[in-house]
Amino acid sequence: MTRVTKQDAATNVGRMDHQATGDNQTAGEDAFSRQANKGILADKVAQELNVPRRTAARVLDAVLDSMRDLLRARGKVAVKGFGTFERRIRKGRAYKHPLTGVSIDVANKETVIFKPSDQLIVETRSNAAPRPRKPQGNPTDDILFKG
Repeated sequence: MTRVTKQDAATNVGRMDHQATGDNQTAGEDAFSRQANKGILADKVAQELNVPRRTAARVLDAVLDSMRDLLRARGKVAVKGFGTFERRIRKGRAYKHPLTGVSIDVANKETVIFKPSDQLIVETRSNAAPRPRKPQGNPTDDILFKG
């Protein structure tokens, strides 16, 4: 697997995935738009709420910290229209080492799983219509972010 830099993506616009799939994105957009990180999410929240990026990042941190605390305390967090985060124990198992044939026991492991809601699945399909935007200037703008 070769690594694509932004410069390579800009020079090889006609040679990447969009040729095979037929979509209108350039190779640079396609190569670098697969995964969003916390900074990109904070930018989107700031744009949606019309607040500074730093405020949006603090709100995002507060939400994620609250979700982490609730998962630790209750074991399950459900967000309507988005999905459910749940703490589960994956059963331990025994397997054989492929080279030596020695049986190795793996202990139980606690993990977090995410089950997306049906609404999220439908809205994130590639052929789904974009969700309509709410009008700017919600009444909560005055209350939430003053100070």
